[in-house]
Amino acid sequence: MKPLQIISAIVFSLLLGVFNTVAQNTIESLQLSLEQKQLLKAQKELIKKNRTSFKETLTSEQTVLLRNKALTKLERQQALKKTLTKAQKKLLTQNSLSVKQAKIKFRGTLTKSQKQQLKKRFRSKKSNSKKRIKKNMRKRLQKR
Repeated sequence: MKPLQIISAIVFSLLLGVFNTVAQNTIESLQLSLEQKQLLKAQKELIKKNRTSFKETLTSEQTVLLRNKALTKLERQQALKKTLTKAQKKLLTQNSLSVKQAKIKFRGTLTKSQKQQLKKRFRSKKSNSKKRIKKNMRKRLQKR
């Protein structure tokens, strides 16, 4: 598998985790139906199961790489990607596809007003995270 596909699979998985967290926080404000709540719960369980199954395939060397605090998060991810086996890459791809399907299924149940509320929430979170990233980068540059 190409490195770009691996990177995109990992980033996609992380983003789905963020999506799931935001969706869980907005359950009350979205007034989700019972079916939608069950879909979110199933999606959360799927993500946990996928994460656990991937962690079980990690070698001790890969685990050491992930726990190395001397590296930045990006450097740890890049180092891990270089050590992934074909089976691990395939598992990541399968995991991201299954989560993507669950996400699509959930999106299909949303009403227009629910979609608008989610979009509004994502936009505000996105701008806040950009500000936080810029602030952290300034701090790192000042330390050097």
